[in-house]
Amino acid sequence: MNILIVDDEKMTLNALQYSIESLGHVAFVAETGEEAISQVTENKIDFIISDIMMPGISGLSLVSLLRNVYLCQMPILLISTLDNAHMRNSSHNIGADSFISKPFSIADIAYKINKYAKPETNS
Repeated sequence: MNILIVDDEKMTLNALQYSIESLGHVAFVAETGEEAISQVTENKIDFIISDIMMPGISGLSLVSLLRNVYLCQMPILLISTLDNAHMRNSSHNIGADSFISKPFSIADIAYKINKYAKPETNS
């Protein structure tokens, strides 16, 4: 599966990239919402993991743009250090499929990926 990771924190981005690849997936990375949109329009992305708090296009705005402007249907998992009912509700209301608070384990991420992964079909 092709997974796009969006986070402005280089350490988190690198750790997630390594973890996603160790799970057998292809990882694409973006440090900004603008880079994420480019990745989505240029590559076949099956799943997105995005931080919420980023300069420029926030994770919430990114989800809204992807859902409403680019009409993207892939699952989107938002991650944030801000874990409260308002943030979880906002994430869901704008079209994110799931939310995980930082810090998280790779097992949490793997569970979410497997939960939303579509089975491979042979054409």
